[in-house]
Amino acid sequence: MFRRFAGAIGRGVAQDRSGLALVEFALLMPGLLILVLGSYEAANLILADLKLEAAAETATDLIAQANVNQVLQSADFTNATNAVETVMTPFSTAAAKFKIAYASVTFSTGSPVIDWHVEVNGATAISVSSLPNGATAGNLGSATSGSTDSVVVAQVTYAYTSPMSYLLNSAYTLTESAFSRPRYVNCVPTYLNTGNVCP
Repeated sequence: MFRRFAGAIGRGVAQDRSGLALVEFALLMPGLLILVLGSYEAANLILADLKLEAAAETATDLIAQANVNQVLQSADFTNATNAVETVMTPFSTAAAKFKIAYASVTFSTGSPVIDWHVEVNGATAISVSSLPNGATAGNLGSATSGSTDSVVVAQVTYAYTSPMSYLLNSAYTLTESAFSRPRYVNCVPTYLNTGNVCP
């Protein structure tokens, strides 16, 4: 009798599936949560990098638009930086997170030189030996004596932190750079040039 009763209970428990969905959900939920949060984080990081690339291109493009009668002043670099920061929206461009360095590489002396450079928010200055993206001054233009070649360079750095930093303690330093030829002049003159003119 006891065996028959125990067998009936065992069959009843084995056939009862009322809590199965809850158990399956409890087993799958951590993996699904990691997948959703990871996808969100990866998408946000990729968006930040794409915006940073657009910001670098905007920076060089704005400086390269200087015209024949224009000598760029400090305010012009401030305005260009403000426009570049707008490109980064909705990401924060606080001074500790967003840095930008501008420079002009000229070739009139027969060897490439940095004609002028401007750094914003403590960015590292661009030098001939530290041109971004593995560029060398020799492959940016004609390094012959008397050359009127020049290139505007911008390097933008962004300290990305996860918007879910309470869950994911992730921080990345993203760097993008861009190069542009001046549009209307051979070299962009600034207040930093001797006599406000290019070499």
